[in-house]
Amino acid sequence: MYGLLIINLIVLSVSQLSSPAPSYMTIYLPVVAVIFMVTRIWSFSKLRIDRLSDAQVVRKLRQTVALVVPVSAILGVWGMLFLPYGDAGQNAQAIVFNAVSVTACAFCLAHLRQASFATLATVTPLTCGLLMLEAQLSYWGIALNFALVAILLGIILNGMERDFVRMIRQKVDQRAQHQRLQGLYEENMRLANTDDLTGLPNRRKYLSDIEDLANRSRKRSSSFVIALLDLDGFKAINDVFGHQAGDAVLVETSRRLKKVFEHEEVSIARLSVDEFGLIIRSPVDDESVMALAGMACEALRETFRFDEGTANLSATIGLARYPDTAETCGDLFDRADYALYYAKEHQKSEPVFFSHEHEKLVFAHSAMEQALRHADLEQEMSVEFQPVLDLEAGHSCGLEALARWYSPTLGHVRPDRFIKIAEITGIIGHLSEVLFRKAVCEARHWPEHLTLSFNLSAISLNMPGAVSRLLSIAEQQEFPVSRLVFEITESAVLKDFDSALEVLEEIKAAGARIAIDDFGTGFSSLAYVHRLPIDALKVDRSFVRDLPRNEKSANVLRSILNLCENMGLDCIVEGVETQEQFDLICDLGAGQIQGYYYSKPLSAGDAHMVLQIEFGMESSAMFQREAG
Repeated sequence: MYGLLIINLIVLSVSQLSSPAPSYMTIYLPVVAVIFMVTRIWSFSKLRIDRLSDAQVVRKLRQTVALVVPVSAILGVWGMLFLPYGDAGQNAQAIVFNAVSVTACAFCLAHLRQASFATLATVTPLTCGLLMLEAQLSYWGIALNFALVAILLGIILNGMERDFVRMIRQKVDQRAQHQRLQGLYEENMRLANTDDLTGLPNRRKYLSDIEDLANRSRKRSSSFVIALLDLDGFKAINDVFGHQAGDAVLVETSRRLKKVFEHEEVSIARLSVDEFGLIIRSPVDDESVMALAGMACEALRETFRFDEGTANLSATIGLARYPDTAETCGDLFDRADYALYYAKEHQKSEPVFFSHEHEKLVFAHSAMEQALRHADLEQEMSVEFQPVLDLEAGHSCGLEALARWYSPTLGHVRPDRFIKIAEITGIIGHLSEVLFRKAVCEARHWPEHLTLSFNLSAISLNMPGAVSRLLSIAEQQEFPVSRLVFEITESAVLKDFDSALEVLEEIKAAGARIAIDDFGTGFSSLAYVHRLPIDALKVDRSFVRDLPRNEKSANVLRSILNLCENMGLDCIVEGVETQEQFDLICDLGAGQIQGYYYSKPLSAGDAHMVLQIEFGMESSAMFQREAG
């Protein structure tokens, strides 16, 4: 706007130099006006609107409106004052100057309605009035035309300003809507990436952070460590004290971890019910990382206190370093998970770094998994039987079925290894049915008073119809369900107490018996044992191993025997291997034992032979009838 005014002002001034108009009109006043306008242009060029507050913007707009009236009046009158001095062409130039200037200024100020209307309201009356004073009809016509154009221009500018205001309001509304949507998006992202209970990042955020950190580390050739932390014994807290107590333990675990790592470059996340994830960002050595992990384990060994009681827990941690251990985030997480799994099996309640030795185990595990997936279970799986001795009767009262696998590629594989792989791969159900059918087929030939014990996996307790299918197999083989004893471990019950209880009640309703295997190794056994429909407890071999040298083991075993007597349960002591152990167990009043001292696991043929010898001619005649 000021540029246009400067050009128009100079053109009019130069055109009037030849007229008799005084110098202050043709030279001095234009020079002052040009200086003023250049100063305004320079001040605008230095202005940083984005740095102004709303109050400063309003103040400057008001200054603009205040300047419009005097500037418009001076320039409008200045142009018309040339009429008495110039010829027809010079007068036309003066009129054009006013018309073009007022129109241009009004349009330039269209979005500031007060200023544009003030320009029209100032220049139009002055111009028309001065034209009318010339007392020439042509000037009167120009004045009328000028006034009509100004009115029409005012109407147009009013509409433009209204549309402009509407557009601004729409933009303001859109910006507010965008801010609301952005706020909702950020809140949704926060909720999607945050654990509601502890306020820590969740599994999704944890994996995303690992991915981002891996990308940055790849560019910088740096490393970092992830850790998976699992609370040992947490499941029992929910079952014994309730979920409110479990939530209190998780919140306290979060607080302790935050305190341990508050001055370290360590991120903490909650990944699942009782599993937490750590990202150790600082490029420290393995020893320092192990020290940090050890601090976390130590902090979580302190007694947890909540409204319902107290509990002593521990934590096991598996660690893996990027990129030494794995080059992809998925593999890195799997390596840390395997280190956690290995620690739980071999170094529970301690941190374990994934190593090259673990890498070999992973490959071996993978080979075993593939072999099991492609195995001919009917041909490769077999069952051995280990008798249980009734001390009062002096002979076997039953036999436990033990799974055996001979792989053409791997040879003999330990049961504890392939059973876990079968659970992970999801074929445990089919495997259990194959083994159970083989066991029942052999047990049909035993004396009728002998029971068959069969181990149920934790998966079977949560797999719909798994136990029903086993009971159906016994019925098809015409084996009395009353001679079946299903063994389950404490840990299997604690994985999902309600589901396990439902399955156990189904077993009892069918007429079979139930025994808790490895009793005493779980958490708070006495807190739930009275709630289960069980018939027997099998005392874990760990209490027998140190029995001759450890008085505490003898006291624990004595307490378990008393518990079974008070609750009317059978008690089978496992792992009896020496004469000394046998004598001490007899002195304590045990009723049944199982172990190498009495008999090692027997093949089906050896079991038949032993039973023939043990039960004499009656058993021999029965075997002959079955063979015939």
